[in-house]
Amino acid sequence: MNEKQQRQDVVLKMLKSFEGTKQYQEKLGYFRNSKFRIYKDSEGYETIGYGHLILPVERQHFIDGITELQADQLLLLDYQKAVNGVDSLKLGLRQDSRWYSMCVVLVFQLGLTGFSNFRRCIAALRNQNYATALAELRDSKLYRQTPNRIDYLINWVTKK
Repeated sequence: MNEKQQRQDVVLKMLKSFEGTKQYQEKLGYFRNSKFRIYKDSEGYETIGYGHLILPVERQHFIDGITELQADQLLLLDYQKAVNGVDSLKLGLRQDSRWYSMCVVLVFQLGLTGFSNFRRCIAALRNQNYATALAELRDSKLYRQTPNRIDYLINWVTKK
């Protein structure tokens, strides 16, 4: 397995953990009869699988649930969309860095538009001022909503 694939696998595993593993969703009733079911995320948006935001035009496709394989495929598509989003920001981060991967996780969670609102954090990342970027993350509504997730990301990204 090459380095890019390893990094992708680490981030996908992290996203599954953040968004709710199959076992966790089983406890909540979101995974039953061998299928992931539609649930509402913390903001009240309909979601399925590992954090896939259901668009109104997609809803009909998910009414009967999706298999684990379909959830994994959706996760991979959403991951790639987040990677493309991070690339479009032109942050100057190496794609093999944890900082880049952290941004992928944040774009996955917030969408590109949502993460783009973190202007000071993005500017700090572009200037390689990582302490300021992390301070901006800690001083955000996102941190107040998901402190464990952001603390995990901060610890992971700063780990030697």
